[in-house]
Amino acid sequence: MKLFSLFKSRYYKPLWVYKVDGQLWRVLFSHGDLVAGEHRDNEKKRVTFFCIDSRNGEEKWTLSRKGEGWWTTTEGVHGRHLYLHAFAKPDLPHPRHVTSVDMETGQILWDHPELTFLYVKDDAVVVEQRDIEHTRCHRLDPESGEIQDTIEDRETVESERIEARANDPHVKLTFPDVYNPEFNNHGLFTQIVSSIQRKERLIDPVEVLEHGNNLIVCYHKIKGGQADGNTLLTQELIIYNKNDFNELYRDILFDNASVPVPDGLFLRENTLYYIRKKTELVAVNLQESE
Repeated sequence: MKLFSLFKSRYYKPLWVYKVDGQLWRVLFSHGDLVAGEHRDNEKKRVTFFCIDSRNGEEKWTLSRKGEGWWTTTEGVHGRHLYLHAFAKPDLPHPRHVTSVDMETGQILWDHPELTFLYVKDDAVVVEQRDIEHTRCHRLDPESGEIQDTIEDRETVESERIEARANDPHVKLTFPDVYNPEFNNHGLFTQIVSSIQRKERLIDPVEVLEHGNNLIVCYHKIKGGQADGNTLLTQELIIYNKNDFNELYRDILFDNASVPVPDGLFLRENTLYYIRKKTELVAVNLQESE
């Protein structure tokens, strides 16, 4: 893993860049300063889980799994716990096998191959246990993984699940909209997108996001050359000042793409995060122009 800051900028500069050896697959935020995620090496069939500090991008730990562990993925974060799940069978998409990892140390706290993670509420981990005749839900102690009690009422489970999702740190993230000139709140972006279109050939979607005095635009432009008969694309990110439309920051997220690569950026509080080259998580503090 490498930590570095080698970006061109008109005004902003990245706080940090976290680079992984495989392809970034998921990024999960805790309610605090820790960020968990996973990256995958398709050739070696290896998945690596990691945790970094969102304040400086420093890596706290990594945890790798190969073989059958390749079928493990991140489920969610709650408090200082990262939850992973596998599948009943590699070719059966039903989640099965829940593992709890300490976000501070990367140590596995407990592991239940026969249970399925559902949600966390009131510091209890709610899981599902299925067998041939019955499906039951249990509350587990988050530290020990021991069963505290069994929930008999399925309506209670569904109600608590909705409440737990609303408190998930992931819902606190802000994702861009797809630009539409007919939307009133996209009016400020019309001049910017029109200016870009006079210079470049863009393809949909164009993503836009407003934060304070910042107008963030992410788009794919057509470039020369082809790959396997497909037109090559470059994905660019630009941040403008809302008051004078001056360019504050620019970066290429992905070059020589054969298809659009959406969903590569989001906001958390005053920090913009985006994925570059599928292998780098970049953080940019947007408070400087507030």
